[in-house]
Amino acid sequence: MASYNETDDGYGYDAPPPRPTTPPVRRGFVMILALLSLAVLAVYGVPFVAERAGRAWEAGRAQSASAALAKLDEQGAVSQASRLFRLATTAVSPAVVNVRSFRGNPGVGRHGLQLGVPPSQREGVRSELGSGVVIDAAAGYIVTNNHVIQDAEQIVVRLGPRDDVPARLVGADPKTDLAVLQVKTPLKTAAQWGDSNKLDIGDWVLAIGSPLGFDHSVTAGIVSATERNDLRIAEYESFIQTDAAINPGNSGGPLVDLSGRIVGINTAIITQSGGYEGIGLAIPSSLAKRIVDALIKDGKVTRGFLGVAMQPLDGETARALKLPGGAGGVVVGGVLPDGPAARADLHPGDVIVSLDGRPVHDPTGLRYVTADLGAGVDVPVVYYRDGAERTATVKLTESPTNPEIAPLGFRVKEASAPEGDGKPRTIVEVDRVVAAGPAFNAGLRPGMWIVAVGKTPVESLMQFLALIRNFDLERQLPLVVFSQDGRGTGLVILGPKAMQDQPPGQAAPDVPPALPPVAPTP
Repeated sequence: MASYNETDDGYGYDAPPPRPTTPPVRRGFVMILALLSLAVLAVYGVPFVAERAGRAWEAGRAQSASAALAKLDEQGAVSQASRLFRLATTAVSPAVVNVRSFRGNPGVGRHGLQLGVPPSQREGVRSELGSGVVIDAAAGYIVTNNHVIQDAEQIVVRLGPRDDVPARLVGADPKTDLAVLQVKTPLKTAAQWGDSNKLDIGDWVLAIGSPLGFDHSVTAGIVSATERNDLRIAEYESFIQTDAAINPGNSGGPLVDLSGRIVGINTAIITQSGGYEGIGLAIPSSLAKRIVDALIKDGKVTRGFLGVAMQPLDGETARALKLPGGAGGVVVGGVLPDGPAARADLHPGDVIVSLDGRPVHDPTGLRYVTADLGAGVDVPVVYYRDGAERTATVKLTESPTNPEIAPLGFRVKEASAPEGDGKPRTIVEVDRVVAAGPAFNAGLRPGMWIVAVGKTPVESLMQFLALIRNFDLERQLPLVVFSQDGRGTGLVILGPKAMQDQPPGQAAPDVPPALPPVAPTP
């Protein structure tokens, strides 16, 4: 029988006490811990490593670029690139002048000596700041924008510091916003015309002028686009768009390529703030040179005239006229009787696709091509009628610029005005009225819009000229007009013969109001 011994625990007297046993680690807990670790690594570790790697890559790239530039600099390539800009600026900048025009007859003498009270201190004197470029040093001809000198009583050209000289207006063309000035003082240098037709998007150009009065300022940029039209800035448009900084005061200055030649005349900017926002517009030299040459030679510009009312071509109209797929062009909306297009047997509904071999895609392009061809030339016109392509020869005539209705004593012009939705529309505006003439006595005034002849709405100058052919202007012309405050009224302008036949004391006949469906927005 065994005896109980309280000191004997079965381990022996000298054995260490047993260690506590731990429960086995569960596999699920380990997996969760691993996933959490991976998540922390993905959130913090990967971006950290990527950032470090990216910094290292950028640093290496920057070092490589610096080494490449240093090598190019050793070869003279960097200095040569800058040298192109310097040389182009040096070639043209001396021919760029500051142009100021004044309304109020300030009186300016040679070398900036002003006669009498300075213009800036005279009440009612308004001034316009712009730029210009000398194109003929011997004759003293300077090109600028028409809006810089329009309605000016005196024009002052600054040739250099304290060297202001008076200039005379040789000729101006508001339809392209160009003007030519002449000074009698000897000029040292002139800039040369370049070929804007060779410009391409991405080419470097320089704008030189007097932005905000800072003479001979030079900015650089690229050609952003060419043949920008339908902007309603000028009547004939084909602008070069550039991101070279152009600001108020640059107008009339040259846009220059890196060959140091004039490829454009800086004219306008597209802006919502009133300052430079990256979109500058210049008249291309291909157009400017032709206009300038005509102004110097004749004092005016003669443009070709086709004698059609033009409408844009859309997909629905193309299908209705049975045009082949992909065909583009301009729809003939009307034809002036006895005009060039009528004599060439063009009809309303025809679609003109080219004139003198030059494709046309919209009314603005057709007007530009027609005007550029000039008057008195026979040119082929390609058009579609009833889905079939046809060709005719048309003899262009001189464009009726602001025609004067001589028997009635008023002159009209084509202008643009906003509709109710803000989009521009073409209108016929009274440009001038002879005082005490038949039109004046009937109540017609400059600035009025002619919206109908009799009861027929008028939408263009060409249409107006066609409609008045139906009336004996020596007797009367019924019109519907809108005044500048937006009021519409009908009036009859009595011609000289009607005034002779009218018994004394008899009132002029009234015309029934016949307003067109869409009234102009005041």
